[in-house]
Amino acid sequence: MTTALLPLAYGYLRDDLLCDRDSNSSEDRLRDTARSLGYELGTVFREPSPQNGTLPPAFVDLVQECRRAAAHAVITLRGHMSDMSVCRMVLLSVLEVRAGAAVHEVEL
Repeated sequence: MTTALLPLAYGYLRDDLLCDRDSNSSEDRLRDTARSLGYELGTVFREPSPQNGTLPPAFVDLVQECRRAAAHAVITLRGHMSDMSVCRMVLLSVLEVRAGAAVHEVEL
């Protein structure tokens, strides 16, 4: 019996917004959400403290990987693409325009 492959999604988390005890449960939450939306979760990109005035480095890696793998979904926790030096709307636009990816934000 063959199993159909699910489309790929990637995760994105900011370490500065997570407590050590939340780290594993956060990734589990992203994985569960991906499955409920019909995706297989690949790598979860982890952002250290956001940099000033530039696109965050793990976010740039995420965009490049979405393009490379033709993944069109990013799953993150609510607020993890906010309150950085770059506006949330800019981050969402970069993902949409450069990678054709939509963001699904979930509660922890």
